[in-house]
Amino acid sequence: MADIMDFIRPTNAFELAAFAKNHHDTYQFIEPIGTELSGKSILITGASKGIGRATAVRCAKAGCARIAVAARSSLEGVIKEIKDEAAKCGIQTPHILPLRMDVTSDESVKAASQNFEATFGGKLDILVNNAGYLPEFKTVIESDPTEWWKAWEVNTKTVINLSSIGAHTLSYGASSYQTSRFANVRLNEFLAREYEDDELIAISIHPGGIKTDMAANFPEMLHFSLADEPTLPADTIIWLAKERRNWLNGRFVWSNWDLEEVESKQDLIVENDLFKFRMTG
Repeated sequence: MADIMDFIRPTNAFELAAFAKNHHDTYQFIEPIGTELSGKSILITGASKGIGRATAVRCAKAGCARIAVAARSSLEGVIKEIKDEAAKCGIQTPHILPLRMDVTSDESVKAASQNFEATFGGKLDILVNNAGYLPEFKTVIESDPTEWWKAWEVNTKTVINLSSIGAHTLSYGASSYQTSRFANVRLNEFLAREYEDDELIAISIHPGGIKTDMAANFPEMLHFSLADEPTLPADTIIWLAKERRNWLNGRFVWSNWDLEEVESKQDLIVENDLFKFRMTG
């Protein structure tokens, strides 16, 4: 364990995790009942697999009216799951818009945006930028510059609100991924500030340790930490989006936290301006 702690250098990550009791799968307080996203439009990037796919399916369970799913790979599987979930819950099938999109390509993003606007009339209530990239852990000198920069291209080039606990650690060889996830959190602070007059709510979340395809590049010694279910971040996103939570605007949320407990501490969070990157003295 000492070797693992030295490898990841968690800084204050454990203190952050301990802010509230933890969960590893969804639980009653956040589990959708069918009305949370009624009438809402949502766009989810990286939606063909993993957390993005789970989020799209759970949005159907939450009664979302319009679901746009974007990815580079085939979306047939997630579309079927969305329809099946709606049928299972006895909810009207949402209007589903598949978008083949590469978040690193301005041209691809623009085309997807135009398609979305033409189909849904420009009405977007919730944006879940889930697309991410995790390069193999290598030191800065050993890293291929193109691979190193790809993490930044995918993780921070667009509006991103899925971050990672990696933003709060100094894991050996993870400079590309963890600095880009750090930037996600800071970027959301700017979004919250620059669009406050437009009432935009921007929240960064750590989705937990999920064994997704992207995690294949995670060092073997850390695979024990991939113990959470994708329904946990999916339902966390729905809980965050079902109403305006100004007290979390521009802040970082840990999906494993018990959100009922977090909600009871909202005055503490606001008064102390918690869950933003700051230097202290």
